[in-house]
Amino acid sequence: MDYTDKIPDSKNPSEDQKKNGFFIENGKYFLEETRGKGTRTKELSNFVMQSVFHLNNGTNNSKRIIKIQRYTGETNFIEVYSSEMKLATFETILKSNRCTFIGGTENLNLIFSRLMDDESEAFYIDVLGYIPEHNIYAFADSVITQSNQVEKVNELGIISDTNENKSYYLPSFGIANINDASHDTNRLYSFRPGNLTFESWAKYYFQSFESNGIIGILFLILSVFRDIVFNQVGFFPFLFLHGDYGTGKTSFVERLLSVFGKDTIGTALNNATITALSRIVSTRLNSLFYFKEYTSDTEENAQDFILTAYDGAGRTTGVKSNDNRTQSLVIKSGIILDGNELPVEKSAVFSRMILASFEKQNFSDEQKEAFDTLKNEAEIGLGNVLLDILKHREYFAANFKEIYSENLKDLKQSEISKNLRERMLNHVALLLTPAKLLHNKLSFPFSFNEATSQIIERALNQDELLKESNAVNIFWNAVAYGIRHCNINKYDETLYNNMADYRLKYDNTGDGIIQIKYPNLYPKYVTYCKSNNIKFLDKNSLKSLLTSEANKSFIRGSQKNRGVAYTDKIFNSCYQFAFQKKGNTIEVNDVEIIL
Repeated sequence: MDYTDKIPDSKNPSEDQKKNGFFIENGKYFLEETRGKGTRTKELSNFVMQSVFHLNNGTNNSKRIIKIQRYTGETNFIEVYSSEMKLATFETILKSNRCTFIGGTENLNLIFSRLMDDESEAFYIDVLGYIPEHNIYAFADSVITQSNQVEKVNELGIISDTNENKSYYLPSFGIANINDASHDTNRLYSFRPGNLTFESWAKYYFQSFESNGIIGILFLILSVFRDIVFNQVGFFPFLFLHGDYGTGKTSFVERLLSVFGKDTIGTALNNATITALSRIVSTRLNSLFYFKEYTSDTEENAQDFILTAYDGAGRTTGVKSNDNRTQSLVIKSGIILDGNELPVEKSAVFSRMILASFEKQNFSDEQKEAFDTLKNEAEIGLGNVLLDILKHREYFAANFKEIYSENLKDLKQSEISKNLRERMLNHVALLLTPAKLLHNKLSFPFSFNEATSQIIERALNQDELLKESNAVNIFWNAVAYGIRHCNINKYDETLYNNMADYRLKYDNTGDGIIQIKYPNLYPKYVTYCKSNNIKFLDKNSLKSLLTSEANKSFIRGSQKNRGVAYTDKIFNSCYQFAFQKKGNTIEVNDVEIIL
């Protein structure tokens, strides 16, 4: 029976009674009961039903789309869990649709058992984006199939892929949820093909945003194939947009998000808890999310979310669902953040980001024309851009690791490796991978050499910022400032040891060791941080960083029972750090100290 057809009355009530244990008459369920030597007809309901689709959601509590038809002919479609198909719970759902069941539990179970014999099967798609178990890319209203064809939902929210002999259910556009506002956000994620191919979109995007456009295009491709990237290299960086208002950050993101639908607003970081952030990001796979307004006041837990999301970790939390499961919310999409302040409070956070700086406020006529064209086309839709990228998923998966490793090897063998830390080299190699891998598959508006030059230049600038923002470097900047302003005392024979803050020891090359009295210098470090609006570490945390094995300038004491400290015959107990002599200055941890 077609779900659009009216559910008919029984053609032969007596035969249906014998076969099913009930029959339909005047749009209601009835049964015949034996009473003594006679029989009587008992009315069971003021409606009849059809189980249109069984929705496989991968759990022991699946769903169904059930058509309810009142005796008056009115019809409604409802989406119910299997656990709701019992008399007490189901009666509540029925009454919401002006229906009631007069019979007992046995009668209802008998009706359901017959309905399930005739229902069709569909897979319930409860997240959007790439669905690996079916190898499809799902929107709220459409599916891009394995053959890269776009199939739209019918009125029920069902898509039938005849090539794969599968059906899928997309709840946001199903008639059972048409008035459910909780699906409004998902409905923004609808497929809009538009007019532009990847080639034309990339050309306009590059013209609009120049070198930042290179990063945006490559980051988009990596995000569309994020599962492949993460599975093969074990990390996925964030993209951070830094710049003042009016420099194009928001437009940069909107033209990327438009590839996936109309959800281009983004989420303000300071208005969301880590649970909310995790829930948002877990709703789509191989897509893009935009978190706005990163500031120095961004909550500590939001920073922790960034740290854990980099290597794929999410948050395990109780999810309010009918089966009371605890669900792990895992990040499986690319994330873009922006802010007027750099996220330099934690170098561990900043080092997990790719930085795109926005400074320009005056744009050429060519840029303005390209920008306007891109904006107008985005209003129509940019779905065909995604289609062009997804065509190459199989090729990307087969060749990604080889090209990434090749890029990384080339970088490590070049001079650039001396100036970039390993994580930054990994990010550069990652960004360059789609540019090299897909150059014969997608038409890029820039050459591989141009991309390499621009990306390395950005990475070098970011690395310098990392050095400046590093907690250890901030300490040495405070020392340099204090020496320059005569607030920190150098040891000489005229000073008592407890009055001196540091002492220098030189070797034959002119390089040497700087010895410090940490208890003397810590208060001056705090004063420096407060004066420059920098968050300072507590005394023990800072000492731990200064004396850790990761700090290459630190010289660990080798004397028994002295731990990491050193006892000097002249300067007594102190901590020692290597420096390099450069003219009238020395450098400790890349910080220049003028003597």
